[in-house]
Amino acid sequence: MQERNHKVRTAWGFLALRLPMPEDKEWASDRAAILQALGVLDPEGKPTGRLDVVKAAGVARLTQEDWLGERDKMLKICSQCHSANFAKAELEKGDALIRESDRLMAEAIHITARIYKEGLLQKPTNYAYPFPDILTFHDAPTELEQKLFVMFLEHRMRMFQGGFQANPDYALWYGWSEMKQDLTQIKAMAEDIRRAGRK
Repeated sequence: MQERNHKVRTAWGFLALRLPMPEDKEWASDRAAILQALGVLDPEGKPTGRLDVVKAAGVARLTQEDWLGERDKMLKICSQCHSANFAKAELEKGDALIRESDRLMAEAIHITARIYKEGLLQKPTNYAYPFPDILTFHDAPTELEQKLFVMFLEHRMRMFQGGFQANPDYALWYGWSEMKQDLTQIKAMAEDIRRAGRK
């Protein structure tokens, strides 16, 4: 909040998602799964109407230039009290946390998508393809989908926000550990749904 300005914009934005996709293929695949579950990309990776909403709200950086511009501002602010190398290294640690949280999130999304594809869970009616909609919020119709929503908008948020605010305790116990528990529970719920479907 430089100079008491409450208009806080960060390079990663509100959801810790951005475009373009990373060069790291695994991370790009993970991020694509999250963007598809947000309804921002379709199964072929093409933008949907929800991307316009994201653009209008400014909750994500959608170009490399926009991301770098916000990142440079952050580095300048941090470098007023810390060395530039320290500030850069700390921001890179936050980036690494996002990559790790995206891996967990994408796995949970794919598990849910497989259950839809197997016809064992009714897909969201507003989706034309078998993929979870993590923007259903608390209206998600099943416990598994509720868990996916909480994993994304509560635990993943805590992980990356704790990481960027230099609070490893918060990032670990209220973010990463919770995401790991969410994923374990989603796997168990998926198996329960499969067992019930076989009967």
